Amino acid sequence: MSIISFSQEKNNKKIVTLSLGRIAYGTGDFFGYGANIEYSQRIKGKAFLNHFLIGAELSFENGNKQPKVINPTIQEFFSKTYYSTTNIVFTPKIIYYPFKKTFARGINITAGLSVGYTNQNFERQATYVYDSATQMSMRRSYLGYINQAILGYRITAGYDFFISTHILIGGRLDFDSYS
Repeated sequence: MSIISFSQEKNNKKIVTLSLGRIAYGTGDFFGYGANIEYSQRIKGKAFLNHFLIGAELSFENGNKQPKVINPTIQEFFSKTYYSTTNIVFTPKIIYYPFKKTFARGINITAGLSVGYTNQNFERQATYVYDSATQMSMRRSYLGYINQAILGYRITAGYDFFISTHILIGGRLDFDSYS
């Protein structure tokens, strides 16, 4: 989910957008942050094509969840595991603005196919070690790694509010799926 977007529009034809926001991964069990930079351009032609833009977006996403390592309780040991993911994704896309002349002219829907790279680190196994001399317990983790290319898609719903003819600010909600 991107909370703040900044855009610069020139001659109402080309747009460069920077989006920053918080991300909920998977089933929403851990969070991270993302940054996206997008370039888009209006499609020239017939009147109905004025509602469409084509563009591409480069996304950087990072998130992790970390368990308590020093003196975890037994419940903390079993309920929290280590997981980290970083994605770099390129998405060519089509943007559709359904309303052009109304108060809702900033509403947009975007769809595109994604290709990228992921680096994931996860806990394969953990052991609970108790040192009776120091009376402290420690979590010892054995990690697994996934480094691979990913394919998927991104669907976005957003709203751009025109501050001036050259500056937009807004919000957006992204749904991504990679495999």
